[in-house]
Amino acid sequence: MSEDKHFNADQVFKYLILFTALEVAWGYVGGTRVLDWNKLMLWGGLLFFATLKAWLIAVYFMHLKFEGWVVKSLILPTPFLVMVIMGYVLGDVANDDAPLNHPIGSMMDSDTGTVHRDLRDVWSMPGAEDDGAAEH
Repeated sequence: MSEDKHFNADQVFKYLILFTALEVAWGYVGGTRVLDWNKLMLWGGLLFFATLKAWLIAVYFMHLKFEGWVVKSLILPTPFLVMVIMGYVLGDVANDDAPLNHPIGSMMDSDTGTVHRDLRDVWSMPGAEDDGAAEH
């Protein structure tokens, strides 16, 4: 049993166009409340079509269908690593009061919510309190 190493790119492209059209129709119908869907139904369908198209592209255009088990097993940890990276970044991008919304060099006091643009007002070098003792 030899596996055919060729595929019909036109056929795959037709499926990609079909799934894109279905995805747009799904978003249009769900987004305009034609069928009174909740957000889970809308986003679930959009993610389903996006995953289906990504699978077609990976399997056929990236030739993963014709690879061995070693190459395929390297793909398994990818979703876990993406979730770890998103977990680390989510705290910075999800909070409207995050320090990233303020100029570089400023600091937000989490207790009061005020932003200190000049850090010399709120922070000093360790040991700077006894400058007179350090000079002697």
